[in-house]
Amino acid sequence: MLDASGFQVIDLGRDVPPQRFVDIAVAEGAELVALSTLMTTTMDGMAEVIRILERGSLRDRFKVMVGGGPVSQAFAQRIGADGYASNAADAVRLAKQLVGVTSGEAA
Repeated sequence: MLDASGFQVIDLGRDVPPQRFVDIAVAEGAELVALSTLMTTTMDGMAEVIRILERGSLRDRFKVMVGGGPVSQAFAQRIGADGYASNAADAVRLAKQLVGVTSGEAA
């Protein structure tokens, strides 16, 4: 949905080490890091991405949004994410909001 809405999406796939998200975001000059999980056992990796950004003094360079089956707004707030979306349509709206795209613009 993000790709179809005009965002350039770099899909890193599954079982990606947290540091790789940061490395690719920096290398590509990303504005937004979107993390999703379907398993509670990988939710800690989302928090680790944010910790890596903070330790590297990079946190203010990226907006971070999270989603997926076991994820909640409370979890997003607890780990310091900039936003949470419960479904793909909401993720598009949130991504546009986080990067400052108005509804009529391409991402």
